[in-house]
Amino acid sequence: MVNRKKQKQEKPEIVQQPLAQLIKSASGYAKLLEDLKAKIRSAQIRAGLAANRELVLLYWEIGRQILQRQRNEGWGSKIIDHLAHDLSREFPEMKGFSPRNLKYMRAFAEAYPDKQFVQQLAAQIPWFHNFFYRAGRPCIAHNNLFEFTGNHNEQ
Repeated sequence: MVNRKKQKQEKPEIVQQPLAQLIKSASGYAKLLEDLKAKIRSAQIRAGLAANRELVLLYWEIGRQILQRQRNEGWGSKIIDHLAHDLSREFPEMKGFSPRNLKYMRAFAEAYPDKQFVQQLAAQIPWFHNFFYRAGRPCIAHNNLFEFTGNHNEQ
């Protein structure tokens, strides 16, 4: 019968090298690190674009509902101020629910009434590159809000 204690003692001991030495000696480490960093950055961009697409659709839907209520139920422009206040209070971590931005959302829905078109637009163009025109003025949608360029007082 073989003594088990002797078997354990006879195994060769694994000598661990310092991490810095392993990194320097591993020829593929730098390539692995660069590949992983590229994958992480790519995933971050894809996640951001997906979130931005959802925001485009959300903002369009908010604008569409405001527009519908104003048309169908005769709500005036003061409803936008009330909505802005209530939405900002309910979602303090989200930016973009100012009266001005809600008006831009309404203008967006009015300019693009076809939901399918907006869905296709959102799927193809990142939010911060989404340019469109409203009342002859270019409008850029970026950073989760709408901003009309040019003179805001022009009709």
